[in-house]
Amino acid sequence: MSVDHSKVVTRALSLGFMLDASAFDLLTKLPAEVDPNELVERIIAQKKDVSSAERRITSEDLELLLPPDLVTHQSEIESAQLDLEPSLEVVTDPTPRLAPIKADEGYKRLFRDRYQHLLSILQKRPDMRGLTTVQSAKGVVAGQSRKVAGLLSNRVERRGSMELTIDDLTGTLRIICSESVAKSTLRLPLDSLVVVEVSRSKSGQLFASSPTLPDIAHKKPTTSAHEVYAVFLSDLHVGSRMFLHDDFQRFILWLNGKLGDREMVGRIRYIVIAGDLVDGVGVYPNQEAQLSERDLRKQYLLAVQLLEQIPRHIQIVVSPGNHDAVRQALPQPAIPIEVAEGLYRMENVKAVGNPASVKLNGVSVLIYHGRSLDDIIATVPELSYSRPGAAMELLLRARHLAPTYGKRTALAPELRDMLVIDPVPDVMHCGHVHAFDVSNYRGTLLVNSGTWQSQTSFQANMGLEPTPSIIPIVNLSNLQVVRRNFGKEGLLGPS
Repeated sequence: MSVDHSKVVTRALSLGFMLDASAFDLLTKLPAEVDPNELVERIIAQKKDVSSAERRITSEDLELLLPPDLVTHQSEIESAQLDLEPSLEVVTDPTPRLAPIKADEGYKRLFRDRYQHLLSILQKRPDMRGLTTVQSAKGVVAGQSRKVAGLLSNRVERRGSMELTIDDLTGTLRIICSESVAKSTLRLPLDSLVVVEVSRSKSGQLFASSPTLPDIAHKKPTTSAHEVYAVFLSDLHVGSRMFLHDDFQRFILWLNGKLGDREMVGRIRYIVIAGDLVDGVGVYPNQEAQLSERDLRKQYLLAVQLLEQIPRHIQIVVSPGNHDAVRQALPQPAIPIEVAEGLYRMENVKAVGNPASVKLNGVSVLIYHGRSLDDIIATVPELSYSRPGAAMELLLRARHLAPTYGKRTALAPELRDMLVIDPVPDVMHCGHVHAFDVSNYRGTLLVNSGTWQSQTSFQANMGLEPTPSIIPIVNLSNLQVVRRNFGKEGLLGPS
């Protein structure tokens, strides 16, 4: 008798239980005379009174009900492609470098460091020779011009023109952009470093033209010498009522070689999670009504139980987001062991801060949750939540992950600005906005990995449509992206 094992999984999920990958593997290898439905029903009956955090069916549960000769521990995927050893290097992690100081002095040091770091990047460009200071630009005479770089502290529209205020270490400069230039200045994030050509009219007014950001040069990205793959995830929101357990369970089964793509799956060596592993507690008003698990530590326990089902030859990098148990201000340290001890017990998991950069088989990956995308999308015309890649591109052009101070994105008063994008990554990976998007800017692959949470009431009120359960799988040998949709209506189909 043929058995549809996916229906066994669906039945368990409908009763609030997860069937881990090892248990599923064992079920598929049982002889025809053994009824897997009956086995699972017996285990669920035995565990009906356990807490939600323990509602998991493991291979050990099955083995207790099976004769010894039917027990097998063979793992098809874990034994495949053993020659493809992963090479994970953490290049930058803010966690050990965080050194916040008194706010007033701290923010002065932070923005001074931002200016000097971004200026040093600009000065490497051949077209930026001859940059002058704000103080020097004030002395420009009619008929001459000077190129000046400074932090854009204000922007005010005045009768069709735009007045910009830029600052550097020598002072403050207010300059007017003509109507033809004014519109382009709206795409300059506040507090980012900008370069303008300053000239003086016969009436004495200072004018600005050609406003530009530091930007990046065209580059040929580094690629892996071997065909290995990395999967990019974010915004699981485990503990939320809207967390898509069934979809994520299908993803885990796929990783274990049970749902197709065996050749590609056998070459996956990395999973990178860009924040919001759990939904958290007290993140926003009345969040408790949206939670299936209100204990923060138990949320992380549930998340760990999911990650433990991923084959151990896959290295997992976990960075925090604004829903995780870390400070809200950027940069954020790694998720602490005090609330997520299980993460630190897993030998194939590396917890890092936000942002962080890693090398996967030599390919540089910048991991950033993406909180500042809210500010960029809200303040820059023509950007939207449905296409976060365009907002990520603007951050890359600004060479800064969260340029604007005083909006939704909190910045910590640190001695160094660890949000400057330097060096330029091969892959920039964000999340936060719950919208899947992939694009490329001047050789850097931009990936927003969407979410595993269905639409929340907040998103519904805002008219935002998430694109859940879609994953980008990046071939590190050529940076080509494959998409897979683990939603119940799009399993393994094109997204």
